Amino acid sequence: MITTPANAAAEHDAFMKQTGKILETGMKLKKVMLDKQITTARAKCPHCAHGFLHGRLAGRKNHLRMWCDGEGCDIWMME
Repeated sequence: MITTPANAAAEHDAFMKQTGKILETGMKLKKVMLDKQITTARAKCPHCAHGFLHGRLAGRKNHLRMWCDGEGCDIWMME
């Protein structure tokens, strides 16, 4: 496939849209975890039908590590 400016722009837009959704999900999960003062959490993944979102807060700055265990779901984030 030949890369054209239109194709590149469409790929970039799709990437940014997906990244925004992942970031929003991660920040919501982190906020709930900080409010409840927990360092480990699991919740239903909003991006797939069968997976669960796992979250861990680590270090003195509570950096988030998040991933989905659903098959085929590529949602993950490391802060």
